[in-house]
Amino acid sequence: MVHTIYVGSYTSQITTLSFDPATGSLQVIGTTEAGPNPSWVATHPTDKSLLFASNEVDEGKIVLFKRSEDGKLELLQSVWSGGAGTAHFAVGEKEVVAANLSPPALLAPPNQPVKFDFPGTGPDADRQEGSHPHQVAVHPSGKELLIPDLGSDKVWTLGRNAETQSWEVKGELQTKAGHGPRHLIVKGETVYVLNELENTMSTYPLPAAGAKESACLSLLTPPTQPAKGMLGAEVLLSESTPAYPEPLIYASNRNDPHAEGDSIAIFTTADSAGGFSLVKEVRTGLNHLRAVTFGGEEDKYLVVGGLNGGGIKVFERTDGGRNLKEVAHLGAGV
Repeated sequence: MVHTIYVGSYTSQITTLSFDPATGSLQVIGTTEAGPNPSWVATHPTDKSLLFASNEVDEGKIVLFKRSEDGKLELLQSVWSGGAGTAHFAVGEKEVVAANLSPPALLAPPNQPVKFDFPGTGPDADRQEGSHPHQVAVHPSGKELLIPDLGSDKVWTLGRNAETQSWEVKGELQTKAGHGPRHLIVKGETVYVLNELENTMSTYPLPAAGAKESACLSLLTPPTQPAKGMLGAEVLLSESTPAYPEPLIYASNRNDPHAEGDSIAIFTTADSAGGFSLVKEVRTGLNHLRAVTFGGEEDKYLVVGGLNGGGIKVFERTDGGRNLKEVAHLGAGV
């Protein structure tokens, strides 16, 4: 089976790739104009013919496309996100909730921005001079949103207003000063927060509001310490499947000066037999590794890209998901 991959960018285009596992071929099959800096791309949870992208610019936008069977994209709509630097968004059945870096705002139907007062700063004067929401994470129950705020060292929790059903702030999780929470995942009764500025991942019990950190691990194999300028980027959770029965966490690093490029750290979960622990660090040969995504049946593949070098690679999950093997590579220039 040939897979289609959509690649966001800091250009004006979304690039469409074709990946054939049988031959190891990974090639460009098309490009689509998507407005400036379509940096985050996601599909609708049930209607996979709908693809969304964010324009991460001063006047942020959410752009909607219709996907055809051959992978081509048709522009349907583009709306203002309510702020600047639209870094991430979550797509629900009937709404898109977008996180803007400045000013803090969320966008939900009917395309009316709902602005929130996310106060606070952090000790890093360059990165934490004010609130910078970096993700909209939907709690598995669907009843709560978790918003990692890199600028204030907090994770905001939002719930529905009982009367209006609009989102409103219900509480906050305070991370340690200088952690710079970027992205998170939820599994069972635990929240896993990737701390961009410290290259670590912290765990907190649910409910998130008011929770205290229960563990914090480095994204690098001890005793290695992150070099200046290294940053955590993305975190993913693999679900249990027949081929990969053990749920695992995959976290990416950026700007590693190591000769073999940035790495992906693989962790067991807090509710596993061995508890939350780092089991493998896989070098990718990529520079400034940003978004990472699963693909294929049972999330067999991990697709990664280097913004500043190395191109795009597809890794196959091996050893039950505890290791990665490179199976396709498209050189720099995408």
